[in-house]
Amino acid sequence: MKARYPTHTFALAMVVFSQNMRNAIIMGILILFVTILGLILDQLFGNKIPKWSRISCNIILMVALTYSIFQIALIAMLGYDIQNRDYILHIFLGLLIAKHIIDSDGNSDYNRLLLESAGAYATLLIISIIREFMAGGAIYGYEIADIGFKSIGFSNVIMGFILTGIGIAILNYIFYKEKTIIKSNGLLVIIPVILVIEPFTIESLNPTVSKVITFAIVLLLFYSVRKYLIFSRLSKSIKHLSVELLSMGMIYMILSMF
Repeated sequence: MKARYPTHTFALAMVVFSQNMRNAIIMGILILFVTILGLILDQLFGNKIPKWSRISCNIILMVALTYSIFQIALIAMLGYDIQNRDYILHIFLGLLIAKHIIDSDGNSDYNRLLLESAGAYATLLIISIIREFMAGGAIYGYEIADIGFKSIGFSNVIMGFILTGIGIAILNYIFYKEKTIIKSNGLLVIIPVILVIEPFTIESLNPTVSKVITFAIVLLLFYSVRKYLIFSRLSKSIKHLSVELLSMGMIYMILSMF
């Protein structure tokens, strides 16, 4: 069964754009806006072109729209200082939105889409509140309390993976408790994160060589864990995407020690 909301897109945002509430609010709105715009355009024009052309057009259009809209909103309107890694992540967000639109095949229940997307957006905001408060005792940039147990580790991608896995599992339980398991590929979320946020670097090697080795090691560990999880007896809510993101959080935690 397919989820109605753009699962992978929201999952990627939960992992990398939930360090603070302000980023989460803006990214959630932009993701919803671009997704709905893309679905409307696909319904208007998708049936008028061949299937192979529809796929390629969707990918090109959504990457271009996502990249352009994010630049206009984040840089021109809000004055954000965008880093190189953010540009890469915006492109991947566009690719994931395109995948969701292609998988919808021109048939979208907008009531269900908005309901489930609202749940995903709320989850993104809750994760951002937890991470920002636990990292610095603040919410939306305003210091709430000078807590003694705060830790900068909550701003690390490790907590992004772990909290996202838990959040997606809760959404699965709420929306699909009595239905077929949602089969989502965690690799689609994990690859862009590995490309821009390395768990470790080999300083004695060329940066490119170090990145390639790191990428290969993380993927090898991911596949070894995933192969084991296939035979694990897990509840429907935690299967596939959720447990894979949780596992990747643990892998990053271990590799970051080196």
